[in-house]
Amino acid sequence: MSGENSFGCWFLQIDVCKNILHVATSKRQDGLIPMKNYSTPQLGLRVKHAREALKLNQEDLKDKLGFKDRQTVSDIENGKRALKAEELLQLADALDKDVQFFLNPFSVVAEATFNWRASPELSGDDLDRFEVRAGGWIGLLRWLRNEHKVDTPFKPVLRLTERSAFELAQEQAEQLVKAYELGPVPAKSLVDFIGTTLDIPVLFVDTGESSEGGSISGAACDLGGELGVVLVNRNEPPTRRYFNLAHEFFHALTWEAMKPSHRESNSVADRKGSHRIEQLANCFAAALLMPTSSLDVFIETEKAGDVGHLAEVAAKLRVSNEALSWRLFQLGRVDKSTQKALAASKSIGVKEDAPKPFSPAFVSMLHNALDRGWLTARKAASAMDMSLGELKEVFAVHEMPSPFDL
Repeated sequence: MSGENSFGCWFLQIDVCKNILHVATSKRQDGLIPMKNYSTPQLGLRVKHAREALKLNQEDLKDKLGFKDRQTVSDIENGKRALKAEELLQLADALDKDVQFFLNPFSVVAEATFNWRASPELSGDDLDRFEVRAGGWIGLLRWLRNEHKVDTPFKPVLRLTERSAFELAQEQAEQLVKAYELGPVPAKSLVDFIGTTLDIPVLFVDTGESSEGGSISGAACDLGGELGVVLVNRNEPPTRRYFNLAHEFFHALTWEAMKPSHRESNSVADRKGSHRIEQLANCFAAALLMPTSSLDVFIETEKAGDVGHLAEVAAKLRVSNEALSWRLFQLGRVDKSTQKALAASKSIGVKEDAPKPFSPAFVSMLHNALDRGWLTARKAASAMDMSLGELKEVFAVHEMPSPFDL
């Protein structure tokens, strides 16, 4: 397969299609919910998730609910049968869940799958807790997009499989840079390209650290093929942020063809032993941030082996010395000794302010929803796992007046 043909039309034509998700938003007060029927694909997925968590089969749940046959449970889980209010209450009791577990419009339980880049020191419990927080952000983001009737284009897809050659992943990244004119320093335009042109939301978040000192660099999240989202730790050094963004962007483009693992190491030392999908993602990210066209622009021929000069090039491209050293070595532009010397050399450093939390688009939609009364500040703060004061600070950082009073 030639590079031209493999890239060809590497993602579906971005035509506009409306796919508005209607989610029940009823409240339960004193054990009561409005007398209406409830049926959404999300409700069905949550029923299945809660049932499987209790290790019940559909026959077991049928007996608990007093239904005549198992098919009724199957139809509920597939979104084909609505639940009456009293049935929903009965279901909540049977599955040991609050009614809001099934109706919460901001929940992504049973829908979202994640690929996390986290340090080996981070415990599984800490990651699970953070995933719950991230799910709230992503659920709120989806709700905001639906309320604002954001047109969702066909999901962009990169034509690669797990068996694809590393060179092909690099080649497609290079062609992407050229086709979309990302410039000699692709890192500078990458956030806008991913978030605006391809409509894959990028959220810069505070991930904190665990008691053991572990950290989270970022993640890709897939909402059942409906929406892809990239999360990036806003407090890491710029070079690491850009690489994480490019790496998770790869996963967002290839999720269906090669679903990544739930967790991968963010340690550079672990990259050699990583799964093939992660190696493909690393190759793609390297070529996206350091295309040969940019290397030709910034590397002076007479200084091609000068470690100091190459360190300056790394800083211009917003990548680490080590990342550039491996990229040049794989391209055959430096020998092993120069690669090792560059990797071990001190980075010049890229001075950039940390990105503002979340994204301008996300915060703007949230501000509009609160200002118009579509959502209360308390519900928004709860979904984001923040206090009202912290939520108000988010708007202040984005230089927006607070749409609510404390």
